[in-house]
Amino acid sequence: MKVFITGGTGFVGSYLLSELLRAGHEVVAVRRAGSETVIPLEIEPIWLERSLIELTTSDLVDVEVVIHLASAGVSPQQASWEELEKVNVKSGLHLIQLSHGAGVRRFVAAGTCYEYGLEAEKWERVPPNAPLRPITPYGSSKAAGFLILQAFAMANKLELFYGRIFAAYGEGQFSGNLWPSLRRAALSGANFQMTDGKQVGDFIPVNIAAKNLFVATFRSDLVRGKPMVVNIGSGFGTSVLEFAQRWWIELGATGALEPGALPSRPNQLARMVADTRGLYYPINTKD
Repeated sequence: MKVFITGGTGFVGSYLLSELLRAGHEVVAVRRAGSETVIPLEIEPIWLERSLIELTTSDLVDVEVVIHLASAGVSPQQASWEELEKVNVKSGLHLIQLSHGAGVRRFVAAGTCYEYGLEAEKWERVPPNAPLRPITPYGSSKAAGFLILQAFAMANKLELFYGRIFAAYGEGQFSGNLWPSLRRAALSGANFQMTDGKQVGDFIPVNIAAKNLFVATFRSDLVRGKPMVVNIGSGFGTSVLEFAQRWWIELGATGALEPGALPSRPNQLARMVADTRGLYYPINTKD
């Protein structure tokens, strides 16, 4: 199968790219000049070094599945409103229009749990059909992008899989995120300052998140014109403090955890846990 992917050098994208290539698929991947995957690849895809807006239908010849992972403003990184609109809204519309014009049968896109925003606090496990009430620029732009993809797929009878990723973590993650920061402190013997960690999240290993996007390229239950929306999470609620304590022990840290040493972030949600109905490859509690 020939697959086209954006965001293949990103965190989840690198793992997905590796999965696709090891499965023997022909993969065309877009990247910025000089960028590399966050984990090493055993096999290289066909690289296209250009911006998303420069793509044309000729880049999608014989492609069966397009996977759109490119995104701007993933926390804790920042992006301007203009960049959020350009990447998270306009590039998705441009790419699904090209896909339709090129006869691509399936469009797979990654969203974020932050699209739910305040709505998530109402649920023990927020369902994939819950209203979207984002409170961050990133979450808002991703929600806007989703609504456009959904409407386009319905109007043009396309197969669309949209997976909202919860708190993925693992090797290759942006250094400023929780797990890499925690790991760095643990392995160096330093203390780790953090917020009180009372907020409850849904932590999923990055390889499991990538596996679900990989499976979305061939699962047989997608219907043209009826987008499938799935939460890609563990389905288990864990406080940030519990997550930190678990990994602190697992990493053999000799320093001390210091919960409450840092203030909580603005717009911090108390709870964000996934209802994983429709998830093809659920997490194993041992992962």
